[in-house]
Amino acid sequence: MANMSAPPLRRESEIAVQDTTLLRASILRFPLIVGVVYIHNYSTADHIGTGLVGAAHVSTWVNFVMFFISEGLASAAVPLFLLISGYLFFLNFGEWSWERYFGKLKRRFHTLLIPFVFWNLVSLLFYTIGRRLPQTKMYFVGTQWPPADPSFLGSVGAMFGITTVFPIAGSFWFIRDLMALILLAPAIHFIMTRRIALAFLIALFVLWWVDIWPVLWPGDFPTFFFSLGAYLSLSKKDVTYLDRYGPWITMIFLCLITIRFCYHPLDQKYPAILVIVFGVPSVWWLTKLAIKSPAVKLRLLILSDASFFIFAAHGQLEIVIRKLLYRMVAPISGEAILALYFFIPIFLIALLVATYRVLCRKAPWLLNFISGSSYRRAVASG
Repeated sequence: MANMSAPPLRRESEIAVQDTTLLRASILRFPLIVGVVYIHNYSTADHIGTGLVGAAHVSTWVNFVMFFISEGLASAAVPLFLLISGYLFFLNFGEWSWERYFGKLKRRFHTLLIPFVFWNLVSLLFYTIGRRLPQTKMYFVGTQWPPADPSFLGSVGAMFGITTVFPIAGSFWFIRDLMALILLAPAIHFIMTRRIALAFLIALFVLWWVDIWPVLWPGDFPTFFFSLGAYLSLSKKDVTYLDRYGPWITMIFLCLITIRFCYHPLDQKYPAILVIVFGVPSVWWLTKLAIKSPAVKLRLLILSDASFFIFAAHGQLEIVIRKLLYRMVAPISGEAILALYFFIPIFLIALLVATYRVLCRKAPWLLNFISGSSYRRAVASG
């Protein structure tokens, strides 16, 4: 009788682990988006008009604080988003099914492609108006628009990131690469369900490490982390396995951030990769601690609904707010720059969360179209 009851018990255990994994992925979304906003806000100066506003020399401790957050703690944000996306896309996928795959493609058309096109068109309008108005054109010095190739095809390619590293809505490179990886999902599924899966992942990591990648998009580390998520999902690996080593991994992670700041230039890739490698399991382990607090868990779950909207809308607004405040304050001390470093993302995120809630009440159809709840439901359902 014991043998007969073992499979159902194992199945219940798998479901419990899966539910916990989905919960931890959900509460991560908002903190990771906060990290992305801080990454984009990391600088000690800004171009306004033809001048550079900010401190020419910032004290080491101020630089370290900003580096520690944006180049350290937040460095795991995008890799974790990619890993979770790969994991959820193939969750409960099992054997390959074209019907299931096309069903997922249909959902991604509404939750990824439509927002991608919409927000890039919004960015085009934003840059076009901003550069032409005498009152605002000074705030658009140093931006990536207009493109080097002014032809129609060149402009379209630059706007959507087809021929450039970033689309006009810069942060949407992530969505572009994610859509490309989803189109490659049949090949990824085939490889990740064969014996060559681990060898393939190692090869992807090596290509990322040595900075050899033959295509513009999807990029090297997006392909690695999405494929890793697919492997963990399809092989039903225990994604909580490294939790037992969480404190030690996190200590190494924090030490690596400090070592990179002290001894390695920012443009050196290998220390940055090591920070990410140890940062991903460190941040994932912290979610285990977060779900132990009902208040923290509830607050993060509520805020997670607004995550995609914050991601989509923060880029251009951050440019305007940052340049405007730097013009108004003209910070010349490290302390003033540090204060702006913390204030701008906090103000921007609070503004966008409030906007999201207004749209939820007044125009849910619009929110559903451009991001919002439709994205959350698609992620939750895989």
